[in-house]
Amino acid sequence: MMDNEDIIQKLRGLNVLVLHPRDGDAEELMQQLNRIGCRTQAVWPPPRVATEKVDIAFVEVREKPSQVIGDFLGLTSERPTLIGLAGYESPSVLQNLIDLQVDGVLPKPVRPYGVLSSIVIARRVWQEGRANQKLIAKLKSKVENSQKLNEAKMVLMRLHGIDEDRAYRAIRQQAMALRKTVTEVAQSIIESNALLHNVVMDSQSDGDDSRSADSG
Repeated sequence: MMDNEDIIQKLRGLNVLVLHPRDGDAEELMQQLNRIGCRTQAVWPPPRVATEKVDIAFVEVREKPSQVIGDFLGLTSERPTLIGLAGYESPSVLQNLIDLQVDGVLPKPVRPYGVLSSIVIARRVWQEGRANQKLIAKLKSKVENSQKLNEAKMVLMRLHGIDEDRAYRAIRQQAMALRKTVTEVAQSIIESNALLHNVVMDSQSDGDDSRSADSG
């Protein structure tokens, strides 16, 4: 994860998109972003198709939620750092900021000061959010892999009458022999067991049907 100094040093050259009507606030924001060294583009209304990579997006937030802005953000392949431009602190505006899951807020009217600090803070929040998402995904994958391994061990224990330790060693040895991961071998065992179960069930069903026809 970047520290605060890295965030500041890497602001220059970032692609910034301003989704706001071209008024005085938009012009002031554009000037400050250009001084910082960002590559800035102002678009209004929001495009209905995906644009080039966006690192930071400033979006206007009003009393009523903007479906167009929400739709545009849904088109982006990677969610950019999102900063809301709000002229009011009414409950509806605050709720819209929450619903958009903004990383920061810049109040309007836009002033020469405050733009840089809002970007730095928002980038920090955004980066921490990404790091947390990666950690959650890693932990989730670890739990899922552990569940697969336990299920595969149970299959071998039930079919071959062996204990858990021996079942694990068998899976591990097979993984080494095939140059696969333990999880991949466990998944193969689970799928093979499910296939065998289906074959047996189908065979029993066919046998029941045949006996019913003969008795009839």
